[in-house]
Amino acid sequence: MKIYIPTRGRADNQVTLSFFPESMRENVVLVIDADEEEQYVNSDGHYKYVCEYMVVPEEIKGISKKRQYIHENTTDNKIVMLDDDLRFYIRKSTNDWHLRYLEPDEYPALFGLLDTWLDTYAHVGVSAREGNNRVEHLAVENTRYMRVLGYNLDMFDGVELGRVEVMEDFDINLQLLRQGKPSKISYYYAQGQKSSNAAGGCSEWRTIDIHNEGAERLHNLHPDFVKIVEKETKTAWNGMPRKDVQVQWKRAFNSNDDLKQGGLF
Repeated sequence: MKIYIPTRGRADNQVTLSFFPESMRENVVLVIDADEEEQYVNSDGHYKYVCEYMVVPEEIKGISKKRQYIHENTTDNKIVMLDDDLRFYIRKSTNDWHLRYLEPDEYPALFGLLDTWLDTYAHVGVSAREGNNRVEHLAVENTRYMRVLGYNLDMFDGVELGRVEVMEDFDINLQLLRQGKPSKISYYYAQGQKSSNAAGGCSEWRTIDIHNEGAERLHNLHPDFVKIVEKETKTAWNGMPRKDVQVQWKRAFNSNDDLKQGGLF
């Protein structure tokens, strides 16, 4: 299983990568843009970070197209894509839902778990830190996940990539669920980021108009399972209201049975 970290505008601030132990670095691929490659090269001509690299052509813009490029150019059937600004957490025990930071020597167990799940699941993920302690179970099927996207590409028949500019991960997950392919999300582990629109990353190109258009597009692609809601924006876009989505993940998965029985569609 390969671990891909698409990144933009953060050549000197690779948070996610920095916590990976050296023993795992040969399976980690930093996905950089061609116009930023020189920022990752030291004066001796070697890359500054110990890992593999994938250089994306300049015409590939935005996270949706970059993730599509990874899908189309990887040689591995099992992949995990990570945001570049993540910290990982673990519950203090199976009976204690409080979280602590995941130590580097514990990373192999987390990614080994995802690798094992991808033997039987088309898509897997890790819970967000926010709200993790409201879920009793150590793993849940067919619910929301983001920032950590694990895929078995051998199970991607019929999935269309790059259909939306933002929330493309939601689109892929919904396509798989509607095919009757369940997801599995770990709640024993969790992940979090400092800000959803911090400097660098998607903030370099994602405007409120692009965000809102993505929400509308996702709704139009999955109208029975995606509802548009308006929310206040506290940390970006000068507090302007933005369109967000509420997704019925389990209903999307169950719709496959409904389809067979002449239900929803």
